[in-house]
Amino acid sequence: MTAVRDQTSTGLDTVETSIGTLTYERGYPTPETTRSIFDELDYQRAVQAYLWAYPAVSFQSIKIAMARDLGLGRNELGIADHFVDPRSLWLTANDTTIYAVAGIDLAQDGPVVIEIPPGALVGIIDDFWQRSLTDVGLPGPDGPKGGSFLMVPPGYDGELPADGYHVLRATMNDHSFMIRGIVVDGDVADAVARVKGLRIYPWSQRANITPPRFVSISGVEIDTSAPQGLEFWARLSEFINNNPVHERDRFFMAMLKPLGIESGRPFEPDDRQRAILEDGARLGEAMGRTMLYDGHERIAGANAFPDTAWHWVVLVAPDQESESYSQLDERIHYTYGAIYTSPFIGTHHAGPGSTYVQAFKDSTGARFDGGRDYRLHLPADVPAAAFWSVTIYDTATRSMLQSPSNDAGHSSYDALKANGDGSIDLYFGPTAPAGLESNWLETVPGKGFYPMFRFYTPTAPLFDGSWAMPDVEAI
Repeated sequence: MTAVRDQTSTGLDTVETSIGTLTYERGYPTPETTRSIFDELDYQRAVQAYLWAYPAVSFQSIKIAMARDLGLGRNELGIADHFVDPRSLWLTANDTTIYAVAGIDLAQDGPVVIEIPPGALVGIIDDFWQRSLTDVGLPGPDGPKGGSFLMVPPGYDGELPADGYHVLRATMNDHSFMIRGIVVDGDVADAVARVKGLRIYPWSQRANITPPRFVSISGVEIDTSAPQGLEFWARLSEFINNNPVHERDRFFMAMLKPLGIESGRPFEPDDRQRAILEDGARLGEAMGRTMLYDGHERIAGANAFPDTAWHWVVLVAPDQESESYSQLDERIHYTYGAIYTSPFIGTHHAGPGSTYVQAFKDSTGARFDGGRDYRLHLPADVPAAAFWSVTIYDTATRSMLQSPSNDAGHSSYDALKANGDGSIDLYFGPTAPAGLESNWLETVPGKGFYPMFRFYTPTAPLFDGSWAMPDVEAI
């Protein structure tokens, strides 16, 4: 709303705004106006700080969940040795690879070594802003041979090895490491064994290396989602107090200071700050949700296939930078619904890596409804040299949809019924179509859902327009 100023002959100015009438006496704000302005100023800053902070709080929440739900400490790994269970809450996880996740804290351990064994492994090291530090395994510098990576803390000036390691100079202390064991020829046990061959340890312990502790996350109910309300800010404060402030974030730190969040200080907000933070988190979360489901309309180059509702999942760069600005909208669009970035996730060229598309509407433009039946027609020769998968997610949790069947995904590894021309029809709905149960994923009436389709090692037809996936159709 445009402010309207009215100056009276008595020396009073009144300004009509969206937060009410503001009054000034001889140009000075009245005490009531000052309170209103400062409350509104801090509220607006809290909302924007929420969007800025989301990727860090999301990773901080994984760190907390691993300790709380699994008893895992730093450099210890949760492994989905029997795949990820939909009963756990992980942003857009899927059940086609053997995941393992570990938290790394360079403030506690100093330099840390990660040894990647050879074979079909794909891994990521991200800082807590979810910026890629490096890829490891197949997309990494040593490819299928594996290799050793030495993570060095910010400002470290101690001893470094002359050779034998890929030295990674970190800009933060907190990092999340995720690796996937690719299932080859259906041999799940071999993929698990490959993952369990990795080593994570402080460099100071290199003379006495022991295998890391692994705890299964399969079948375990784990909630890694970012919390709402005041707990969101408490976790942000924990993160801020364990990591250096980057130059690009200094203005956001200034916004948080009047709200009781400051580097080097405990989080102890007063009643006024608590009320503003809680309200700011509510609107910030609503904005994040809207940015995920409709933010692609604000971001150039989002559409994947012409005249369809499919759009690319990854619209943010691995370093979250563009030529002239840091990617704030692109970052919340991605990290509100997913975790981890990498140069090899969201590739737009043929070759090693993966790329994903998602849709939030069917062919008529209607939102997906768990009480209705749908069909997705996959033309023959899906352009994925390794494999493809489709997973359905709960709109409320952005995690695999929980249903009585406890199955939220299919892939080219599955025994699916194909049509005579090699195409495949997949079905989403509360009831399986007769004779096509193998091609069906169960939805839940009353719940919203959305499909995400993944192409692993995408091939040229995905990008040159010679292959396209049509919209999901309501039956």
